Amino acid sequence: MKLFSGRIVAIIALLTMLSTSYASDSKEIKYRIKMNPLNHSGVEAKIKIKLKGENTLQIEIKATGFEPNRPHAQHIHGLSNRDLEATCPTLSADTNADGIISVGEGLPFYGPIVLPLVPFDLVGSDGKLKYKASYTVNLNTLMPIEKRTIVLHGMTVNGVYVPSLPVACGQIEIKD
Repeated sequence: MKLFSGRIVAIIALLTMLSTSYASDSKEIKYRIKMNPLNHSGVEAKIKIKLKGENTLQIEIKATGFEPNRPHAQHIHGLSNRDLEATCPTLSADTNADGIISVGEGLPFYGPIVLPLVPFDLVGSDGKLKYKASYTVNLNTLMPIEKRTIVLHGMTVNGVYVPSLPVACGQIEIKD
């Protein structure tokens, strides 16, 4: 009888472990991003982010105001010191006073790329972008995601298309 009851206890323990593992895999955290145009781009975007389970990140971007028929890069950026919160650059970032915040001038605010949101789709003739992707991510690199930003890029300046120029930025926040 002891052998039988020991097996029951082991089976119950195994089932408990499996159900706990399944529950953590089905966990979902939603984030919101309030995007603001940069460099007088006129770009407006709505972005939804979901972290599902242990390492799946789903991103959906709907944006308007992009320069038509061009690729527009989008990235999650973050500061190297993960204790600090990445922010979007203000006008004070324009250190050379040319009226444009370059990617280099924005870096001290939002930091380097943490996750490129590839592929960078070609925006149609209407200037709209609809992007949806799912990524398997390394949470050690990405987290804390609520201290990261999303930056959208690409605009013509003085007749030259600058694919790295930031055109919109938003801080990632946990959705209430």
